[in-house]
Amino acid sequence: RATLAPMLKKEDGRIDWSLTAEEIAWRVRGLQPWPGAYTTFRGKKLQIWAASVSRRTTPLGDDMPQPGELFADGGKLAVACGGGTRLEVTELQLEGRKRISARDFLNGVHLHSGERVE
Repeated sequence: RATLAPMLKKEDGRIDWSLTAEEIAWRVRGLQPWPGAYTTFRGKKLQIWAASVSRRTTPLGDDMPQPGELFADGGKLAVACGGGTRLEVTELQLEGRKRISARDFLNGVHLHSGERVE
């Protein structure tokens, strides 16, 4: 009782931040090793290698961040997702760089308030 699935393309790995954190975490795991889950940060491709759903939620109302907004929280990197959820990224790779932990990424990048991934 096998079912047919379409062939994956490189574009299938692009992350849609309007999805919930749980759906994005499933995609990150499911699209490894190819095509991998990726997004864009400061005009460069950012590959997400490992991520999980954060227990912290984003505030609702006027203070609610837009999907894709980045947060540095005690050495952890979180991204606002759809439905008021957050994805905690633990391992990533910026285009032209090596694969590193989120803590090392935050130490080298110096996020600005309101900065986003696309």
